[in-house]
Amino acid sequence: MDVLLYTRQRILEKRGLWSVTGFDTIESLVSFTIGWASNTQFNGGNDQEWRDFLDWLDAEKHESPYEGWHVKYLRDCNGDHERAALKFLDFAAEFVALRRKTPSP
Repeated sequence: MDVLLYTRQRILEKRGLWSVTGFDTIESLVSFTIGWASNTQFNGGNDQEWRDFLDWLDAEKHESPYEGWHVKYLRDCNGDHERAALKFLDFAAEFVALRRKTPSP
């Protein structure tokens, strides 16, 4: 989750999504998160906080549509990739704030 908070901070600092994912599209964030989760799994890790976040996003926020959050958020944000990414990253920050006493930046 810390990498999502870092990504959010980079965007808020006007450094852009590309500074973390390599591209300025919501799809790059999706690919980044899938790669990160796959790498963790393939290396024998278990990121329970990430799984809890995805469950929370679905159960509490009802933000896991069949088409994928990235498709919905891009549509909700009228095609603005950065705003769509921030919508997801803002949810990540909200989740961390609710679950941790002192979130990492």
